[in-house]
Amino acid sequence: MAEDETISWIFLATAMASQVDPTNFEGIEQMADGINHAIPTQKKIRNSITILIKRDLVQKMPGKKYLLSDKGKLVYEHVSEETNLLLKIWKNLENKFKEL
Repeated sequence: MAEDETISWIFLATAMASQVDPTNFEGIEQMADGINHAIPTQKKIRNSITILIKRDLVQKMPGKKYLLSDKGKLVYEHVSEETNLLLKIWKNLENKFKEL
């Protein structure tokens, strides 16, 4: 899996897992599995989250929990405004991340 594809997958999983409350790696992992029917390694989650935090798309909260930043929420809204299909949103995110 290409880096942009992995990062967009973890971003989407984080967005979905943190809709109500900030989520931890376990929540991200479970949501990622639901999206792609594959479990990301802890290393892939950690690396992706680090990149997403550096790009100001995800915020780290107390207790090793994560949620989308305001910028991340705008990106998510933009890529999902024309579709509610997860795989299409994921592809839109991957294309968006190539621009960032």
